[in-house]
Amino acid sequence: MWTNKFLLSPLVCVLVCLPLSSSVQAKEAPVRIYETVNQKLAHEKDMLRGREQRIAAIHERYVFADIHAHPSRFHRANVERIGAEEVALYRRGLIDLVVCNVSTDAAFQGGYVKPDGSEVPRLRGNDVYPVAPGEAFAFTLDRLARVQRTIDAGDAVHATSPEAVLAAKQSGRVSLMPALEGADGLESSVENLRDLYDRGVRLVQLMHFVDNTIGSNQTPPYDEGGLSDVGRDIVREANRLGIVLDLAHANTQTIIDAIKISSYPVVFSHTGVKARLDKDRHLEDEEIRAIAAADGVVGIWPTADLETIEEMVRHIDHVKRLVGIDHVAIASDLRGMSYIDAFGDEANFRAIIDGLLDFGYTDDEVGKAMGGNFFRLWQQVSSVQ
Repeated sequence: MWTNKFLLSPLVCVLVCLPLSSSVQAKEAPVRIYETVNQKLAHEKDMLRGREQRIAAIHERYVFADIHAHPSRFHRANVERIGAEEVALYRRGLIDLVVCNVSTDAAFQGGYVKPDGSEVPRLRGNDVYPVAPGEAFAFTLDRLARVQRTIDAGDAVHATSPEAVLAAKQSGRVSLMPALEGADGLESSVENLRDLYDRGVRLVQLMHFVDNTIGSNQTPPYDEGGLSDVGRDIVREANRLGIVLDLAHANTQTIIDAIKISSYPVVFSHTGVKARLDKDRHLEDEEIRAIAAADGVVGIWPTADLETIEEMVRHIDHVKRLVGIDHVAIASDLRGMSYIDAFGDEANFRAIIDGLLDFGYTDDEVGKAMGGNFFRLWQQVSSVQ
């Protein structure tokens, strides 16, 4: 019995100690998992903080611009002004300058709501309604007044000059640039263009969805025509006044003709590249090269056709690789189309910034694409004054 007693002792110890050891491990395991989770969360917070600081530093050095937009659908809807919530949306997105476009061809093709609430059905192709002299210009002035009311209410600053935008940026305010999408509303008149400049219009897009007295557009029914004599006069007068020329929607010949006539760089504000997605509204590589050769800028948009922010960035990167980062911009076409989900109706410009950074773009490349290039071009064009 003596021998058995001592032989049993190690067994007793094992039976007693094993559960004790397992119990300690069981208690320690959740602690280690908790510490790992906390470390991961802390790391993610540090990464996020670093990203925020990096973006803030880029934004401090560059003007961020949405170079084509229709906030609150002021261009077609029956609204008094651009809503304060739309301006706040831009502020949250770090956008300093918004180009607010009136689609002046709507006076001819419809697709808008009158002040009495009645809708004018939209025509397609080159079909137009009969319009009396002065009617299209009056339509244009009415829509531009909606931008002005937003400015007069104190919700935004009038982007009359690059200096005005820089001053507004310093105080954290958004600037609105009144602009035309389609110069149809000028009614072929350089005098009307001068009038609009005096009212604060600083960008004119020559074409929209209908061929006009200025040139031909890039969508069906296709037309090989280029810039007309009226178009040449408008381009020259825009140059003299210091108005930015936008060739978006123009066909190849109109693009080439306008570049030859213009004394200053031009923009093609909202588009994609046909090399990645063959759409009527997108640009051929040769068109991109022609615009860049004149020191111009091509704006890439977050259209739903591109599906993801990464694909939008790949369109931007195609332009960068083809002609250089100095010729890239972004344009939302806000309230004028359907968007990539990550951008959405809430206009998530931060998703574009993150997409560029995730793609490996440098701080300067991000700043230039997000508005620096367009702002530089505007400074050059407006230097005439």
